[in-house]
Amino acid sequence: MDLYWYMMAMVVPATTVVVFTRLTRNKYVAIMLTFILFGASIYRGFYPSEWVIYIDSASIFVGYIIVEIFELDNFNTNNEE
Repeated sequence: MDLYWYMMAMVVPATTVVVFTRLTRNKYVAIMLTFILFGASIYRGFYPSEWVIYIDSASIFVGYIIVEIFELDNFNTNNEE
Protein backbone atom coordinates (compact mmCIF):
# COMPACT_ATOMS: atom_id res chain seq x y z
CA MET A 1 0.00 0.00 0.00
CA ASP A 2 2.93 2.34 0.58
CA LEU A 3 4.04 2.04 -3.03
CA TYR A 4 0.62 3.37 -4.07
CA TRP A 5 1.19 6.61 -2.13
CA TYR A 6 4.61 7.17 -3.67
CA MET A 7 3.39 6.53 -7.21
CA MET A 8 0.42 8.85 -6.74
CA ALA A 9 2.72 11.50 -5.27
CA MET A 10 4.82 11.36 -8.43
CA VAL A 11 1.92 11.71 -10.87
CA VAL A 12 -1.05 13.57 -9.37
CA PRO A 13 0.50 16.97 -8.50
CA ALA A 14 2.13 17.36 -11.93
CA THR A 15 -1.14 16.42 -13.61
CA THR A 16 -3.03 18.83 -11.38
CA VAL A 17 -0.72 21.70 -12.36
CA VAL A 18 -1.19 20.90 -16.05
CA VAL A 19 -4.99 20.67 -15.76
CA PHE A 20 -5.29 23.86 -13.73
CA THR A 21 -3.03 25.64 -16.22
CA ARG A 22 -5.28 24.65 -19.12
CA LEU A 23 -8.38 25.70 -17.18
CA THR A 24 -7.10 29.05 -15.93
CA ARG A 25 -4.59 29.76 -18.73
CA ASN A 26 -2.15 31.02 -16.11
CA LYS A 27 0.64 28.85 -14.74
CA TYR A 28 1.09 30.88 -11.57
CA VAL A 29 -2.58 30.61 -10.61
CA ALA A 30 -2.41 26.88 -11.36
CA ILE A 31 0.58 26.41 -9.06
CA MET A 32 -1.09 28.39 -6.28
CA LEU A 33 -4.29 26.33 -6.61
CA THR A 34 -2.26 23.11 -6.50
CA PHE A 35 -0.37 24.25 -3.39
CA ILE A 36 -3.65 25.19 -1.71
CA LEU A 37 -5.20 21.82 -2.60
CA PHE A 38 -2.28 19.77 -1.35
CA GLY A 39 -1.69 22.06 1.62
CA ALA A 40 -5.25 21.48 2.76
CA SER A 41 -4.84 17.72 2.44
CA ILE A 42 -1.57 17.86 4.41
CA TYR A 43 -3.30 19.92 7.10
CA ARG A 44 -6.11 17.36 7.29
CA GLY A 45 -3.57 14.57 7.79
CA PHE A 46 -4.10 12.47 4.67
CA TYR A 47 -0.39 11.78 4.15
CA PRO A 48 1.23 8.66 5.63
CA SER A 49 4.83 9.96 5.68
CA GLU A 50 6.95 13.03 5.09
CA TRP A 51 8.52 11.51 1.98
CA VAL A 52 5.19 11.69 0.19
CA ILE A 53 5.11 15.43 0.86
CA TYR A 54 8.64 15.83 -0.53
CA ILE A 55 7.76 13.85 -3.65
CA ASP A 56 4.59 15.97 -4.05
CA SER A 57 6.59 19.18 -4.03
CA ALA A 58 9.05 17.79 -6.58
CA SER A 59 6.13 16.69 -8.74
CA ILE A 60 4.63 20.18 -8.65
CA PHE A 61 7.98 21.45 -9.95
CA VAL A 62 7.92 18.83 -12.72
CA GLY A 63 4.40 19.98 -13.64
CA TYR A 64 5.68 23.54 -13.90
CA ILE A 65 8.50 22.38 -16.19
CA ILE A 66 5.98 20.53 -18.39
CA VAL A 67 3.89 23.69 -18.67
CA GLU A 68 6.99 25.69 -19.59
CA ILE A 69 8.22 23.22 -22.22
CA PHE A 70 4.90 22.80 -23.99
CA GLU A 71 3.77 26.42 -23.38
CA LEU A 72 0.36 25.28 -22.15
CA ASP A 73 -0.46 28.67 -20.66
CA ASN A 74 -0.33 30.43 -24.05
CA PHE A 75 -3.67 30.45 -25.80
CA ASN A 76 -3.90 32.12 -29.17
CA THR A 77 -7.36 32.22 -30.78
CA ASN A 78 -6.07 33.60 -34.10
CA ASN A 79 -4.19 30.43 -35.06
CA GLU A 80 -6.97 27.95 -34.42
CA GLU A 81 -8.39 26.12 -37.38
